[in-house]
Amino acid sequence: MPPKRKNTETAMGDKQAAAKTAKTTTTATAAAQGGAPKEKKPKPKSAKADKTTKAQAKAAAADLEAKASLEDDEDFDREQIGPAGISKLCEDIDVSLETVDMLVLAYHLDADTMPIFTKDEWAKGMKKLEIDSVERLKTKLPGLIERLKDSAHFKEFYRYIFMFAKDSEQKCMPVDTACAMISTVMKGRPHELRFVEYLGVKKPIKVINKDQWYNFLDFSETINEDLSNYDGLSSAWPVLLDEYVEWRNEESA
Repeated sequence: MPPKRKNTETAMGDKQAAAKTAKTTTTATAAAQGGAPKEKKPKPKSAKADKTTKAQAKAAAADLEAKASLEDDEDFDREQIGPAGISKLCEDIDVSLETVDMLVLAYHLDADTMPIFTKDEWAKGMKKLEIDSVERLKTKLPGLIERLKDSAHFKEFYRYIFMFAKDSEQKCMPVDTACAMISTVMKGRPHELRFVEYLGVKKPIKVINKDQWYNFLDFSETINEDLSNYDGLSSAWPVLLDEYVEWRNEESA
């Protein structure tokens, strides 16, 4: 006699119901005991990197704003660091305005006008130099100054100084500015002291043009300090330098 189908299905249903109940009970018990697995929310893989990048990108601008806030001028433009801000920056990185350090920094920022660093010049320069803090600048600046020992690099830097220090509205540099720049940039080089003395005592000119500025470096690198290898007959130097030699010869006569 065939088994009763209804009873079989009922038995199987009872077993399934019992299994489901047991599973539910087990899950509930585990949850109550704190053992239930929790779903982990995936973390963005680049979250940390993005945060670091953004922080570095804002660092130079934030540092600039800190320096800019030191300005006292009521008409101060917060888009640039002016004299007071640059003076404070010198204090922070332990350098003097009387040394070549800030001129080297201006060169690497490709600053256009003395004595101002614009926000754009600062941001681009800091990015190029991979500097994101005052401390990092303080650490890296000596290496930038050391590079001036390379003659080709120094020549490029020296020529930049003319464009940076001259009046932006003029093609020439005031002679007093030129003397200050020579004393700073050419310090310890041949003719630095005597040429500045000549410009101050004799006052042969009121401004120095680009040709005179460029040639003074070549003159100092070519003509001995005692002028022993200067040839007046075949001289192709600017008149200003020939007159400087005449003044030196008159003194020693």
